[in-house]
Amino acid sequence: MSGAITGDTTDYKKSAELFNSTIATWAVSAAWDIGIFEVLDGADAFDIPAYAAQKKLHEPSLRATVRALTYAEVVEVDGDRVTRGATFGEFSRSKGLFQWLTKGYGSLFQRMGEVTYTAGRTGDFIRRDSTAVSIACRDVNEVFMDEAFFGALDGLEFSVAADLGCGSGERLVQLAKRDPSVRCVGIDIAKGAIEVGEKALAENGMQHRVKLIQGDARKLSQYPEFADVELMTSYLMGHDFWPREDCVELLRSIRTELPNLKYFLLADTHRDITNSVTELPVFTLGFETAHALMGQYIPTHAEWESVFEEAGWKCTKQHVYSTPSSTVIFQLEPVSA
Repeated sequence: MSGAITGDTTDYKKSAELFNSTIATWAVSAAWDIGIFEVLDGADAFDIPAYAAQKKLHEPSLRATVRALTYAEVVEVDGDRVTRGATFGEFSRSKGLFQWLTKGYGSLFQRMGEVTYTAGRTGDFIRRDSTAVSIACRDVNEVFMDEAFFGALDGLEFSVAADLGCGSGERLVQLAKRDPSVRCVGIDIAKGAIEVGEKALAENGMQHRVKLIQGDARKLSQYPEFADVELMTSYLMGHDFWPREDCVELLRSIRTELPNLKYFLLADTHRDITNSVTELPVFTLGFETAHALMGQYIPTHAEWESVFEEAGWKCTKQHVYSTPSSTVIFQLEPVSA
């Protein structure tokens, strides 16, 4: 006789979808760590026992990770054989966003309930992995953002470039490779990001042309390396300039303290006020929630546009990204005093 199921009549279908999707989210991040995206980009399939042995992986854990990936159709499994699934290409491209979420900001989201209490917002309550954020953003830049960035450089003449919130310094390395005569300097407050960047500079032999500084991008006058900068870039940290009055003051100081500055490519993700929460694209909900938890204001597109003239800048072009959504490069030029 079969056993009877007792309890309430709720089927918990939505709960199951959300629960399983969460496990799959972590599996996408893990798949990048253990090389699944890389191996399936270069081969039609891999064998689980052989791959576990080659990479020195715990085979039951590998099987569990692969099984979770099948939930999102990232891969298909037939016995020990793993092949690309229907969504493999999509997740291979967006994996950096998942690492940003799980490894970069996982500790913050884990404490979401705690930091929602005022009493939980004391001391060093903002916990994130700056190294993981830097690595994730480097991948996001390469996949989604670099093409428009280099397109924005067309026609701009400069010999010294700087990047605010430079992270791993990848953008500066690209600028240096693009033109061997260009010198570069980057600044980031996160020690982990600078360590990743220094390693990348060594790997590319760029130590003598690209300098990375661990410091506050809002205090450029303290760093003589920025005196001759002609091109300034800033990617995905512009919201750190806010609230509004602070942003205006900083943009003014950049214009007045860097006398040789010709161009400022300011790229940032603004707050989405057009979509309902059920229609938000990938990244938006995580980005806005994380910054709310940290107490960081995210301006709208209109709010960004409102500060430039007041701060002494003219916005000559805007380059709009589809992914990450609500992200724009504002191409700025200083207005003569």
